[in-house]
Amino acid sequence: MTTERLGEIVEKAAAEVFIFGRDDFRFLLVNRGARQNLRYSSEELAELHPWDIKPEYSEEQFKAFVEPLITGELKQLHFETLHERKGGSTYEVSVRLQLISTGDLPVFYAAIQDITEEKWMGRELEDVSRQLDAILNNTTMAVFMLDDRQHCSFMNRAAEELTGFAFKEVQGRPLHDVIHHTHPDGRPFPIEECAIDRAFPENNQSQGEEVFIHKDGTFYNVSFTASPMKNADGVTIGTVIEAHNIDEELRAREALNSFNTELRQRVDETIAERQALEAQLVQAQKMEAIGQLTGGVAHDFNNLLQVIGGNLQLLKQEPLIEGRNSVRLNNAISGVERGAKLAAQLLAFGRQQPLKPKPINVGRVLRDIDDMFRRTLGERVEIESVIAAGLWNCLVDPRQLENALLNLAINARDAMKGEGKLTVEAGNGSLDDDYVALHPEASPGQYVVLAVTDTGCGIAEENLAKVFEPFFTTKAPGEGTGLGLSMVFGFVKQSGGHITIYSEEGEGTTVRIYLPRTRKAEIANRPEGGGVAEQGNSEVILVVEDDADVRSTVVELLTNLGYKVIEAANADSALAILECGISIDLLFTDVVMPGKLRSPELARIAKERIPNIGVLFTSGYTQNAIVHAGKLDEDIELLSKPYSAEKLSRKIRKVLKGATKNVAHNDGLESNADVPSSPLPKGRQRGVLLIEDEPLIRMNIADTLDRMGCKVFEASTLKEARELLETNAFDAIVSDLGLPDGTAIQFLLDVRAKHPSVTVILATGGGMPAELQSQGIAILTKPFADHDLKALMKDKL
Repeated sequence: MTTERLGEIVEKAAAEVFIFGRDDFRFLLVNRGARQNLRYSSEELAELHPWDIKPEYSEEQFKAFVEPLITGELKQLHFETLHERKGGSTYEVSVRLQLISTGDLPVFYAAIQDITEEKWMGRELEDVSRQLDAILNNTTMAVFMLDDRQHCSFMNRAAEELTGFAFKEVQGRPLHDVIHHTHPDGRPFPIEECAIDRAFPENNQSQGEEVFIHKDGTFYNVSFTASPMKNADGVTIGTVIEAHNIDEELRAREALNSFNTELRQRVDETIAERQALEAQLVQAQKMEAIGQLTGGVAHDFNNLLQVIGGNLQLLKQEPLIEGRNSVRLNNAISGVERGAKLAAQLLAFGRQQPLKPKPINVGRVLRDIDDMFRRTLGERVEIESVIAAGLWNCLVDPRQLENALLNLAINARDAMKGEGKLTVEAGNGSLDDDYVALHPEASPGQYVVLAVTDTGCGIAEENLAKVFEPFFTTKAPGEGTGLGLSMVFGFVKQSGGHITIYSEEGEGTTVRIYLPRTRKAEIANRPEGGGVAEQGNSEVILVVEDDADVRSTVVELLTNLGYKVIEAANADSALAILECGISIDLLFTDVVMPGKLRSPELARIAKERIPNIGVLFTSGYTQNAIVHAGKLDEDIELLSKPYSAEKLSRKIRKVLKGATKNVAHNDGLESNADVPSSPLPKGRQRGVLLIEDEPLIRMNIADTLDRMGCKVFEASTLKEARELLETNAFDAIVSDLGLPDGTAIQFLLDVRAKHPSVTVILATGGGMPAELQSQGIAILTKPFADHDLKALMKDKL
């Protein structure tokens, strides 16, 4: 090959070729590839040296760098550096430099490869590798790579920490045989059953949860994803596995499930509590509405009773009323009185009954009525009273409290069918905010708690919410009015208390009454009649007693009390005495007597023979001929044995006074017809302002006042009353409370302020309003009889 041909090859070569002198380092030959890349001409390059296009080297550095070639220490230098183009830009090159001797003129031959793109790709690859290494070695996810034989070819740092094995311990081994070969119970785990190892042969991604074995032999739970790895041609060449320990996650998951379960339970409980509260609120609102309704009905009913009763009282005074008509009239008046009692029960439920609360000790009340309980409930009902020490006082109406307890006791007796155990407990208690939140009708505070528990049949759950409603009863028709518990409910609520009921069918019922505590001391009541026996007035008493010792003792007691006594050993002997025509004022007889004639029959015959005779029974127990269903028969007076002289004297006087009143009442049926009314004391005619919107009631009251000699001015509204008051002087004002143009409260307060000498009487079916209680105003509760009005007018005028 000729020199020209070699030169042509070098000139056209893709690689850059530089030849420069050993002594002066000037470029002797630079081929076309190099010139184009450097953008210099051959003439310009002939004036340059290697260090002129290598910015990383100075002249001294470059000469020092190639010195080993000059000295023969090295045959060739291979290095990388930068070349600087004519315009100042640079590119990376790979240089192979050697010193060639051609005759007497040694020269440097440099074969240059532009490696800019290669270097850029290398740096990019390094960056990607560093990022991948950073990701793989810093992620908490363990990463394994398996080859086509399922042997481990890569593990990152997290995989080593997860398994406890270093990569070099696992490299080239089946991963399954290292960390997944045994079940936690010790059974072998065949690779054929392993979902992880199926990713490669099935060429499908799989994921799930498995149990791995640590290097120390412990088992741990992992979540994994196994994916087939493919090359550029889409051929599966291995498997990549991602895994992480989920022991904490499983515990958290279990805790979350537990929390969710508890949360659902609490939500359900909260919803149930809310529904219960809503039901209680609806029940409270319903009871309040029923209370308002029954109170209003009772008020109107009292007005009707007042009209009926007033007219009956007027008819009673007519001289033409006699015989059977008189009996019918008395029956009608008795019906009015029963209606008044029913209205009082409705007012009690409607919390509109007049109460007279005072500080009392419930323990004393329970002890006082214990005897009444035992007489009412009968001997087959065991009664236990439990009274806590240090019992607080409460502020209630004692009479109404006794009625409430008696109602509960009678309900309990009926639930027990007359046989069982009744427990009455009294203690101190408190209702806190948490309780009130669940029972919005209650108020927080300190209470005296009464609990009445029976062992009866219990109440069905669906009926518990209705037991306090008026007229609701589970008893058979005719056995109950359904007002007993309603009265108790109304009394407790009106007293500022709280009431609950708990019952289980077949087990019994407990009613708890919470009465507000008071720190006021109880005002001691003077015992009726004191400790002194009441003397007689030589009245004749027939004593019938089969026990000779008891009879002689009673005869002596009554004789010492100032009575004349006739004695009999049995009912037959007593009947013989009665038939003799002897005037006898009182029959005092034992209930259980020997002989054919029973004591109740003796009492009936005695009343037929002597209509005005008083009858008093005595007995050592109550379950006998005059007690039925735990109650004394109508119009029966009973003195329980043993008794003191004081009790005997008081009971005798009570029965004798009752007999005297009956005589006076019967005699007065005819005599009253001749007397127009009971006039006021003689003097000037008294002016009375009558304010009543019911025409019939107003007419009856006006007629009664007119018969008493009063001058009556009638008004049906407050406006009319004010107009009459401005133009007339009055001695008394009788006013209803509710009128068409408002209540009379402010009107009556104005009257008391401007006319303090005027007597004011409030005629109403309810109680005295709080605003009027300290104003010296008398109250006449509807329905009332004409003699009630007459007595009050006489007392006040």
